[in-house]
Amino acid sequence: MQFKYQAIDKSGQAVSGVVESRSEREAARQLSGQGLTPLSLAEQAESGIRRRRGKASHRELQLVLQEFTTLLEAGVTLVTALSSLAKSSHHPQITGVFDGMEKAVRRGDPFSVAFRAARLPLPEYFLQLVEAGEATGRLAESLRGGVEQFEYDQRVRSEMRSALVYPAVLVFSGIAAVAIIFLWVVPRFGNLLTQHGDNMPTLSRWTIGAGVWFSDHWYLVAAGAVALALALRAALRRRDLVETLAERAVRLPVLGEWLVEAEVGRWASTLSALLTGRVELIRALGLAANSVRLGFLRARLAQVAGTVKGGATLSAALREHRALNPTGYDLVAVGEASGELPKLLAALARLYETTGRDRMKRSLQLVEPLAIILIGIVIGTIVTAIILAITSVNEVPL
Repeated sequence: MQFKYQAIDKSGQAVSGVVESRSEREAARQLSGQGLTPLSLAEQAESGIRRRRGKASHRELQLVLQEFTTLLEAGVTLVTALSSLAKSSHHPQITGVFDGMEKAVRRGDPFSVAFRAARLPLPEYFLQLVEAGEATGRLAESLRGGVEQFEYDQRVRSEMRSALVYPAVLVFSGIAAVAIIFLWVVPRFGNLLTQHGDNMPTLSRWTIGAGVWFSDHWYLVAAGAVALALALRAALRRRDLVETLAERAVRLPVLGEWLVEAEVGRWASTLSALLTGRVELIRALGLAANSVRLGFLRARLAQVAGTVKGGATLSAALREHRALNPTGYDLVAVGEASGELPKLLAALARLYETTGRDRMKRSLQLVEPLAIILIGIVIGTIVTAIILAITSVNEVPL
């Protein structure tokens, strides 16, 4: 097997390459025998070919930021770390960005300016952490906080997507089953509608008529389905529309509490990372509030920043604007009193993440039976309509 590695040689320079070995442990021993201190080892695909087209994924960006932070934490100079990643085997889009940052830093530009100019798809708080880390001389620590927060955001998003896979498959399977019945089964009873339509119940006439129309105009149905899918995809890319739908979903039982707790957890985790990175409190509160996607909650947290700017404590401002629950107020108050506010905010984020995961499971427990019941009602109605049509034609007593 081949393993791609990032390591530091005896002179403290970052090196990278590929080593062939039977296991990861043996590969690490080989590198140590060559006087190298391995920082990361990753098994190389057999073909040795990486994807070279399209945009770099968030996962690839997350990995390269992890490597960059690890290099800086190991004492590698900024320029050397940038040069190493610019020459690495990562996605060409990423290596090109690091090459541009290396050239900018060598010209004498501040790293924070070069990092912002690179326009990586990162949230604003990450850029603020880089600026704060460079200003305080704690760049590696600030980057580590940004990477951990970025991973947290991606993990929450991934959990939500994974949780919605089964309900989505269930719903689309039901839609497909209904479509098959309308396109291939119901039209077979079209002759009954033509010959005995006057004797059929209204439900039977409507159902069979709809099935015949769907079968005769299947191309229009297919075009409509494609258009609907494209419209839905475009709508979900509009942040304002997604926020409006989320705010309406907040009013629903169980699901609403889950959405609110997930956003509060995001706020607490972001604020913790910013304060750990030595970002000034008022600016950190503004950035953390902007990371929240629920409009009403974002407005409350923005008001919290204004109240704190006026001289109030953070716990008092949060309580005044009803931004958290009682447990959250207590944790923030303890953090302020002990001087460990970032740690207590991180604990609060983990608490909300755990409770949010439990609420998510409960929400899905409601969605799944509702979807099954709805699909069953639709299919049952179709079957009932067909049976009524057959019995009315044959005059079978019910």
